[in-house]
Amino acid sequence: MAQAIHKFVLGNKELEGKTAEFQYDRGWYSIADIMGEERKVVYRSRNAQEAYTKWNVYIGRKKERPQPEERRKERQQQPEERRKERNHQPAGRRKERFQEKRRNS
Repeated sequence: MAQAIHKFVLGNKELEGKTAEFQYDRGWYSIADIMGEERKVVYRSRNAQEAYTKWNVYIGRKKERPQPEERRKERQQQPEERRKERNHQPAGRRKERFQEKRRNS
């Protein structure tokens, strides 16, 4: 009885003297570094979309987008005055009226 093939190489790329390989094997997507005979799995997931995004980031095709928690931390670290300045600027017509009233007083 013949055995079915479950492993598929979806992509590979030479990076800094090693080969990076993206593969699918029985429901798992993985990214591995291959140096000679040594094979090191860098990433493994069942989520195809997430794995494909990680592959693109890993090979340098795309930049990694920060997760919502990371963006929240960055915003909290911004100086307080800068946030106030950005959030409390009069917009459009209100700004013009404010300047007219100031000139007239």
